[in-house]
Amino acid sequence: MPHHKGDLAKEIDGLRRYARLLMRNSNEADDLVQDCLLRALEKWPAIAQVTNLRRYLFSMLHNLFIDGTRKAQRRGTVVPIESAVNVAPLIQPEAQTPNLELCDLRDGLEKLSENQREVVLLIGLSGFTYDEAAEITGCPVGTVMSRLSRARHTLREHVAGEIVEIPERQVK
Repeated sequence: MPHHKGDLAKEIDGLRRYARLLMRNSNEADDLVQDCLLRALEKWPAIAQVTNLRRYLFSMLHNLFIDGTRKAQRRGTVVPIESAVNVAPLIQPEAQTPNLELCDLRDGLEKLSENQREVVLLIGLSGFTYDEAAEITGCPVGTVMSRLSRARHTLREHVAGEIVEIPERQVK
C-alpha cells in the first residue's frame, strides 16, 4: 500500500533523536533531518512505494550523515565556540545520581567511534533489528553485531569508571 506524505511526519521525532545523537549538535541535527525530509519529498513518487518507510528514511538520514562527515573531514576541524571560550566555571554539575549516570552514558557514547555509536543508536535507541541496522548502515549483519558488542563493552567500562582508550577511526 503506498505511503502518504503525512506518514513522513510520524517519523520526524525518531529521525531527530537519531540525528541529534549522531551530530551531537541540535542545530546541525535539525538541518540533517530537514535535508532528509526535503530529499524524501523531492523523490516522493518513488518513496511512496517503499515497503518500510521508517527504515528507508533512517537509511537516507544515515547516508546524508556519512556524506556530511566525509565533506567535513576534507574541510578540516571546526572548533565549537564553547571550546574557544572558557565557559566551564559557569557550568555547575547536577547533584542527582541519575543525571550523573546519564551524563556518563552520554560521554561514553561520544567516545565511541562513529561506526559503533551508529549501531548503538539504531538498535538501542531506535529499536531496529540487526538486519535493519545492517541495511541502514550498508554493512554485513556480523559487522553490526561486532560493533554493538564492542560498543556495549566500552560503555560498560566507561560507566563503571574505568579509563577507556578508544582509537580514532575514519568513517568508511
